[in-house]
Amino acid sequence: MYPNLLTTMKVKGVTFTQIADLLECRYQTISENFQGITEKGIYFDDAKKIWKVFFPEYDFIWLFRRTKSEPQ
Repeated sequence: MYPNLLTTMKVKGVTFTQIADLLECRYQTISENFQGITEKGIYFDDAKKIWKVFFPEYDFIWLFRRTKSEPQ
């Protein structure tokens, strides 16, 4: 899970759909990766692209700090 990224997305009004369009992938893929449903998380190159386009004013390391998600 990426709590800082998810919070920042809400603050700036950036949606999973916008990020999926940027990365040319499915909405569901983005949702599952960001919320910690999948183990793999976000690839570095994708994170860098997201950061440059949507969040350049934020610290990259802070924004993509990952926490372990709780079992559902």
